[in-house]
Amino acid sequence: MDIRRASRGDQVAIGNLILPWDRDNGQRYHDGRGRVSEREFVAEDAKGIAGWISGHHGSTAWANLAAYEDRPEYWACSWLVKFYVQKERQSGGIGALLLEAFEDDAQEAGRDLVVVHPDETGDVERLRNFYRDNGYELMDPCSDYSMRPPWLMAKTLPPLR
Repeated sequence: MDIRRASRGDQVAIGNLILPWDRDNGQRYHDGRGRVSEREFVAEDAKGIAGWISGHHGSTAWANLAAYEDRPEYWACSWLVKFYVQKERQSGGIGALLLEAFEDDAQEAGRDLVVVHPDETGDVERLRNFYRDNGYELMDPCSDYSMRPPWLMAKTLPPLR
């Protein structure tokens, strides 16, 4: 399995991959109207693209987490926005490889925290278990959200050597 940065040439394949999960973005990518960023990675083998991950490294999502409320306003973390692996290829390690590529990229961008909001339209417990297995913790919300149950997960990344 090859994990690499997505390119503009991957738009149609990404669109086909995510269409069953995200109709609007899937159609947009399929039609060539998607914007592939440098923070997107794909998992590809002889059968084609089997997974895709997208995020950015300039997020203030940390401000929603009680454990990070004391950070200065200019502090930034990485935010995992979209993540999909073909249903029939899930549980085969592809997701962990994509997540590792995004985390490595976050470290190279100088970030030491990745935050994710597991998709609540799918199998939430399975997703939370996947993230837990990959080092993420369910985080208590900051005081502004104290009446809500935990809804974000985060992972502290080791410093880049």
